[in-house]
Amino acid sequence: MAERPPKKNAPRAWQRMLSGRRLDLLDPSPFDIEIEDIAHGLARVARWNGQTIGEHAFSVAQHSVVVEEIAAHIKPGLDPKWRLAALLHDASEYVIGDMISPFKA
Repeated sequence: MAERPPKKNAPRAWQRMLSGRRLDLLDPSPFDIEIEDIAHGLARVARWNGQTIGEHAFSVAQHSVVVEEIAAHIKPGLDPKWRLAALLHDASEYVIGDMISPFKA
């Protein structure tokens, strides 16, 4: 699928993803999103901005997998769409980083 051309005189608000796609942050399209970009980005974003104990950061990807596992454990037979929703609940953070709750409010 061809990329959408940038709008004339529009502020630059896009990011080039590892897949090569250009994600327009002000006018996103589902066609500009690749699951591989989400997985790669979340694996490299540290939870709580890296303010954790231990040799390695806890990534948003790790957190997302744990949340999905907890949801499936709490409700065996959980519909796959809800397991996917649990897995992707922080998916936007592949672009914006881990936003702590005070900023989300």
